[in-house]
Amino acid sequence: MFIKEEDNRLFLQHGPINIVLEAFGIDKNLAYRNVKKYFETILDQLVLDLALLKKEVVLNRKFNNKISQSMQDATERFTPTFITPMAAVAGSIADNILRVLINDTNLEKAYVNNGGDVSFYLNENQTIKSSLAAVPNMIAEIKYKDKSRGIATSGWRGKSFSRGIADSVTVLAENAAMADAAATMIGNAVDIYNHPKIKKRPANEIYEDSDLENLLITVEVGNLTKFEIKEALKNGYQTALQYVQKDLINTALIQLSEFFCIVQKNSTDLNIINKSNLKEITYN
Repeated sequence: MFIKEEDNRLFLQHGPINIVLEAFGIDKNLAYRNVKKYFETILDQLVLDLALLKKEVVLNRKFNNKISQSMQDATERFTPTFITPMAAVAGSIADNILRVLINDTNLEKAYVNNGGDVSFYLNENQTIKSSLAAVPNMIAEIKYKDKSRGIATSGWRGKSFSRGIADSVTVLAENAAMADAAATMIGNAVDIYNHPKIKKRPANEIYEDSDLENLLITVEVGNLTKFEIKEALKNGYQTALQYVQKDLINTALIQLSEFFCIVQKNSTDLNIINKSNLKEITYN
């Protein structure tokens, strides 16, 4: 376990959990002490539920552990499509560390970044900005009045398995757990089925204990034509648009090769943009 405070930020690492967090306000030191104490037991408690968390979601399942329950609550909203609570693990950890950080403290704003999945708190009149590495000059700016309090990114090139071919899918939602689950599901949908340039293997051949068991996950994507890229993006767009219309998420940014699209409440038609033509864009 690694816990370090530096440059007003708190760094926490234990097993696969890698946290950077920062709080602003008069109770920052109290907030950091509370988080340090909570973090000492966070992974041990989660491991107790791991067997069930790796199984396909069953509606209304209850867990005693708050992180496990957060994973369950987020992912069951995406059924009946196959999903396990593990699709929301990173976001749920970020959300629950933020919960401890802000509990009974006077803070202006705070964020918890768990390997790129971010949960944040804003007091009135506060704003937070986050650059999005997948697309240059793309900035998420969230204000107090906005509904989003979580950002998450998924893709086949990342540390987690993906059934699709998106280089990245970044989602803004009501919390990081919902964003995490949605990014996973949208990333799975960005695909061209049975394409000879897309190589897939059963997940449990690569990692024996994978929650995806023998489902095929992407291991290689060859050079695709512009038409094929747009076809894959369209599939992801349609899934993301359904989630926006159902109020599961607020915004999605889907990127494949040099192209991307943005899905928001006011989305009416698929608009695919070449990154080379991009000027600075903000979205919330």
